Amino acid sequence: MSTYSWATTAIIAAATAARNSRQKSGKRESPQTRYVLVSLGMVGVAVDYFVRYSISVAIVAMVKTHSVATNTTHDKGICPAAVNITVKGGVDPHAKGEYDWSEQMTGVILGMFFWGYFITKAAGGRIAELMGARRTMAASLGASGVLSLLCPTAASIHPLALAGLRLAMGLVQGPAFPALYSLLSRWSPPDELATMVSVAFSGMLLGNMVALGGSGFVVEWFGWRWVFWLGGLLALAWTPLWLAFVRESPEEHPWITEEEKRLLAVNLDVKPRKHVPWSRVLRCWTFLAAIVSEFTGSWVSALLITEAPTFLTNQIGLSLRSSGYVCLVGTIVSYVLSIFYGKLSDLLIQRGCLTKVNVRRLLYAIGFVIICSSMMGIVLAKCEKVTVAIFVIVAMAGTSVNMVTYQLAPMDLAPNYAGTLSGLIGIGNIGSFAAPLVTSKLLVDLENGWSATFLLGGAIYFLLGILYISVVRADIEPWNYYDEMEQLGE
Repeated sequence: MSTYSWATTAIIAAATAARNSRQKSGKRESPQTRYVLVSLGMVGVAVDYFVRYSISVAIVAMVKTHSVATNTTHDKGICPAAVNITVKGGVDPHAKGEYDWSEQMTGVILGMFFWGYFITKAAGGRIAELMGARRTMAASLGASGVLSLLCPTAASIHPLALAGLRLAMGLVQGPAFPALYSLLSRWSPPDELATMVSVAFSGMLLGNMVALGGSGFVVEWFGWRWVFWLGGLLALAWTPLWLAFVRESPEEHPWITEEEKRLLAVNLDVKPRKHVPWSRVLRCWTFLAAIVSEFTGSWVSALLITEAPTFLTNQIGLSLRSSGYVCLVGTIVSYVLSIFYGKLSDLLIQRGCLTKVNVRRLLYAIGFVIICSSMMGIVLAKCEKVTVAIFVIVAMAGTSVNMVTYQLAPMDLAPNYAGTLSGLIGIGNIGSFAAPLVTSKLLVDLENGWSATFLLGGAIYFLLGILYISVVRADIEPWNYYDEMEQLGE
């Protein structure tokens, strides 16, 4: 209940901050339906991420210790504290894991979700625009909830059965986020865009708080199976609420006030188009750079979210509970900063301090410096538990700028195709499933596998991040009005 209260408080605070002088003084304000959408969207995204990433903690408790013991003898960089845990047994829940799965099999299970996610997210935005974004997101989370409930049964059958189920979960979750982008493009006033998007998608961090911080407690108190069952039940509980309170556009909502409808009238022209100017989209350098940035961001996020619990426990020597605390603190900091950056972005643009493109460039550069330096710091800190933990937290905080930089590209460039473009940006999610596979390979083949893993992640982010900073733009592209251009014969 405390997490829900925290989330509710955060959204109310963000909603209050977004109100301005357009409201007539002395009048009692009516509930704002766009804030209801953002609030439910944030909760839905949180549930999505809990279902997606809670396996990162659960799998440490599922797998027997000796399946990672190969690294104890092979990796000369392993910390003494981790050796003691492996040799003496320690108190970590994963010491009594039920399944004897190899490091490679664990990497396949962790990464398989993103193969399915990659396939459907690219097309998911177009599906949402044509079939209805509201229904698409509801179907996505509802189906993933059912699949989450089945994960313990699949694990007891065969590891490949669990991997296959995770693949199916990725397939059904792919369209969810593009659908939410499509809705937000119609429900966000221009001067609240970054704030509303950052609040809605801060649910990713809220979900990570529960997945990485709370899953350890669930494992310890109830067993790892409840991690999957809890995620499934939450997804199934959220779905009818979403369908009851959310509509495709402001003009369709039965409870919207005339005042809010006038405020959102600027978005009346923001509607899914029948035809997509594919050749023009694929020639837009800013959009291509956003795909590349999504690749680097998802690679780093996979290291910090999917692999961090295993790294901190098996390499550095922290207990599973302490690893969960580290990830929880990092996610809390990221959560607060993501909303802060969203509001800061809107304020800098509203007050004319910087142009929109320079705001995007500045915030990305801040995250760029934080992430690259933290990756290097993790490696240089070696076995200093506190120092390593601090660098992991700082690196996680650095990723909070993503949702107010390249992830706003669909709305900056072509709001009429926001769903389609956000789905195509998902091509970059190949980094999410490539990172665990590359990590497992490096851990087996190299004596200092974890060091190589973080150095590679930092190098990828550094080299490809320069591309985004160089080519980013934030003006609406002419092909946003492609249907109208065709009618005029242009």
